[in-house]
Amino acid sequence: MATIKEIAQQANVSIATVSRVLNNDKNLSVAVETRERIMKAANKLNYTPVRKRPANLMQQAKKQKVDIGIVMWCTKEHEWEDTYFLSIRKGIENECIKRGIIVTKILHYGDVDNIQNNNMDGIIVVGNTDQLTEKNINKKINNNVVFVNHVPEHDEYDTVVIDYERATTSALDHLFSLGHKEIGFIGGSDHTKKHPEVRAKQDDPRKIVYEQWMTEKKLYTPDNIYVVEEYFMSDGYEGMKSAVQAGSLPSSFFIASDALAIGAIRALHELGFQVPKDVSIVSFNDIDMASFVQPSLTTVKIYTEEMGAMSVKLLLDRLDGRTLPMKVVAPSHLIVRESSASL
Repeated sequence: MATIKEIAQQANVSIATVSRVLNNDKNLSVAVETRERIMKAANKLNYTPVRKRPANLMQQAKKQKVDIGIVMWCTKEHEWEDTYFLSIRKGIENECIKRGIIVTKILHYGDVDNIQNNNMDGIIVVGNTDQLTEKNINKKINNNVVFVNHVPEHDEYDTVVIDYERATTSALDHLFSLGHKEIGFIGGSDHTKKHPEVRAKQDDPRKIVYEQWMTEKKLYTPDNIYVVEEYFMSDGYEGMKSAVQAGSLPSSFFIASDALAIGAIRALHELGFQVPKDVSIVSFNDIDMASFVQPSLTTVKIYTEEMGAMSVKLLLDRLDGRTLPMKVVAPSHLIVRESSASL
C-alpha cells in the first residue's frame, strides 16, 4: 500500500502538504496545480487512507478493486479558468481515495468520442451532454453511469443536480430587497460545438428562472439580457461592455457564474463605473476566487465538492445492485459580500 511519503516524492511536495491535502484541511492555502498533482499521485499509487475506510468497504476492497472513469463535459481551459467543474472533480477524486477506488481515465470535452469500456466498472459524467454522447456512453459502458449537473434525456441514470429555481430566486430576491427593480442578466450559451447536427443548445436554467421571476414582478425587459458564448471571464467582460454600450444600464445584474461576474466587474471599472455604488452584482457558484476579488462577490454558493462525493456514493450503490434510479438535489445558499448594495 502506498504511503504519504511516496506520494510526496511523486508530487514533489512536502509530506505535511500531502497529509493536509488528503485530509481536506480547510485552513491550507495551496495552489490548484499542486493539489491536482497530489491527487493524481495518490490515484496513481492507489493510496487508501485505511483509518477512514469503513470495515465493510475494507473487506470489499480486498476482494475486488473498483475502476471508474470521469468525463468532464468542459474543456481543460474552462476547467482551470472557472473552477466550478474542477471543484466537482476534486470532490469525486477525494471520495475515490477515501474508498479505495481507482480513477482509470479522465476525459474532457473533445475526447468523449474516445470513450471505451477498458474494463471500467462505471462512469461519472460532469456537465451538460448531448443526446449523441449519452447514447455513446450507454452503448459502450452500461447503466452504471452517474450524471452530475445534468439531467439526461433517459431516466434510467442516477443524477446529482442543482435546484436552479431556488438558487436563482434567492439571488433575485436579494437584489429586489435592496430596492433594485432594473435587474440585468448575463449568462453563457450551453451547446455542443463538436456535433452541430445534434447541437443541444438550451437556455441557461438561471436565465429561464430570471425571465419568469422578472415577468411575475412586471419588471421584465428583454433588452437587459446578454447571452455570451461561454462562461469565461473574457465573456463576462464583453457582455458587460455590450450592456454599457447599449445605454440605460440597469442598476444591478444577476450573472450566471463567478467567472463571468469577475470579467463584468473589470469592464465596469474600466468604463468608469463603481461596484456596488453604481451597479450591484450577484453571481453564482462561490468559487475560491469569489471572496478574494475586489469587491468580493455576493454569490449563490453551490456545494460542488459534495456533489462530486455524492456521485461516487451513488455509483457504488449501483455497483452493489441497486436498479432504481436516484436523483439528488444539492443544497445552495446566498452569501452576501461587497458587490451588492441598496440603491
